[in-house]
This record gives sequence, structure tokens and C-alpha cells, in this order.
Amino acid sequence: MSGAVISIIVRLFGLAGVKLSPFWAGAALAGILALLIGGMATAAGVHLYNAGYAAADGAWREKALEAQLAAARADAAEARRAAGDAALRAEAIKEQAEQERAGTDAYVDDLRKQAEARAAAGKPNACGLTCDDLRGMRIKSTACPAPAGSAGGPRRRSSRPLAIPAQDPVMTRASAWRARAMR
Repeated sequence: MSGAVISIIVRLFGLAGVKLSPFWAGAALAGILALLIGGMATAAGVHLYNAGYAAADGAWREKALEAQLAAARADAAEARRAAGDAALRAEAIKEQAEQERAGTDAYVDDLRKQAEARAAAGKPNACGLTCDDLRGMRIKSTACPAPAGSAGGPRRRSSRPLAIPAQDPVMTRASAWRARAMR
């Protein structure tokens, strides 16, 4: 069969005015076939390479998306936990505020009753503060003497002066402290 193809090639080149030997016609046919087979093999190799690259890239993208999805799920779970904690904290704050409001209302009612009792007894008190209130605010009042040994009692004077002794004019502050420490 290749002999028929070679003779056809020789006659076609002869019609064009080129004298071609059967050896060179066979070589040209083998070269053309080699180029065709090589081109097809190269095309198939490129196609296989692209298919492998696409498969690997798809697998990588799938893993990246799974990691992003896992991170998003973890963030959502953390947000749900934080929202639950915030709701519990808000409820505790509301409860504490309600307790403080009730305590304040009771204290105001108690102060109102004390003021009414003083007014009924003929002892008007404009501010309504008791001695305990004044001591709680650390306010000294002549009307409310502090109990003995309390924080509101008279202050004691220090037995050691903080100034440099007058007898030694050259004495520095540090040497004065050392001299006082040795006494």
C-alpha cells in the first residue's frame, strides 16, 4: 500500500515539473506521517495535562471552600454562644437593676416615713440624713459624734517632725532621715 502512495506522490511532483526519486518520496511521506503522529501525540499530551491540572485545581478549590465553610460554621457557632451569653448578661443586669430599684424605692419610702415621723414629732429635718448616713459618707457633723475608735475620730499628731533639725545647718535630708532612724 505504501508503494502505491509513493508512486502517486512521484507522479504528482512530475506533473508539477519536479523530478523526484521514489526514495525521497518515501522519506517525505514518512516525515509527514511522523509530523502528524507527533502533533497528535503532543495535542493529546496537552489535553491530558490540562485535564489533570483542572482535576487537581478542582480538588484544591473544593478543599479551600470546605475550610472556609468550616471557619464560617465555627464563627456562626461562636456568635450564637456570644449572643446567648449577652442575653444572659442582659437578663442578669435587668434583674439586678430591678432589685436595686426595689431597694431604692424602699429606702425612699423609709426616708419619707422618717421625715413624716419627725414632722409629726415637731422636729423638722430639711435633708433627712441620719448620723449613719453622714458617717457612711464620711462627713463630720457636730450633731453626730463619731463612736470611739472609728474612722471619723480626732486625728493624732505625729511625734517625729518631718523637717530637718535646726541645730545642724549642713545636714541634708537623707542624713536627717538616717539620724532619725538610728534613734
